[in-house]
Amino acid sequence: MHTSLGRAALLALTALASTACGGDDAPQTVLLSFKPMVGNQAFACGQTYTGLGTTATRYEPKDFRLYVHNVRLVSTGGQEVPVTLTENGDWQKDGLALLDFENKAGLCSNGTEATNNRIMGTVPAGDYSGLRFTVGVPFAMNHQDASVASTPLNVSTLFWGWAGGYKFIRLDGRTSGLPSGHNVHLGSTECQTAGPNQVTSCQQENRFEVELAGFDPEKAQNVVLDVATLLAGSDLDTNQANSAPGCMSATNDADCGPIFQRLGLAFNGTQANPANQTFFRVE
Repeated sequence: MHTSLGRAALLALTALASTACGGDDAPQTVLLSFKPMVGNQAFACGQTYTGLGTTATRYEPKDFRLYVHNVRLVSTGGQEVPVTLTENGDWQKDGLALLDFENKAGLCSNGTEATNNRIMGTVPAGDYSGLRFTVGVPFAMNHQDASVASTPLNVSTLFWGWAGGYKFIRLDGRTSGLPSGHNVHLGSTECQTAGPNQVTSCQQENRFEVELAGFDPEKAQNVVLDVATLLAGSDLDTNQANSAPGCMSATNDADCGPIFQRLGLAFNGTQANPANQTFFRVE
């Protein structure tokens, strides 16, 4: 009798210790660090960069923010495993994260002093060798009233309007030829509505997938976003006549062509090709 009770107590203590230490089923913490660069230099508001685009222009940042969702790790066996994002009240909620690299310094007057360069979450414990995520805001969250939305969707400077939704990427800068600004605003366009605040679809959704092989969440790796690479094929000193400055996702704006190509997006008859994505890389 006493032996059975002692054995039961020992098993209970063993189970409790296993639970306290995490056990084999404890989730694995994921911390994704994003590193904005301009070629071989760190991105920072207030800095000046040279040699950008096809005209090797001078470039001064004015803004750099983007939304990311649908984050997954890829196991060594090739299986996608969703990352459950940690809700932190400011930058992450409902599986959506806002990355903010501007700090209101220099020409970055539209932003805030607060910045965020990481995404945090958990996955089941395992061996992982790749990272995948979607840049943009999911359709179900994209078309709403930003004035009453919760963080991180309550940012008016990242909102086009309920029909167009949010700017998935906002990358603004001043160049030698365009002192008033060269802007990259990526978002959904040509959206159809069925009444006030009722968007049924968008012909050009402009969300894109990023796949990065060789990513190990247990190593101190960075996801690099290279502004110089994104703008390498663009004439940053000349703007197409009768169009928005830079690229604001219009299908008739040829200035968007090289940028969309480097994001792996379809543009004006060309097919989407995620393999062409060169904006993001692992370092």
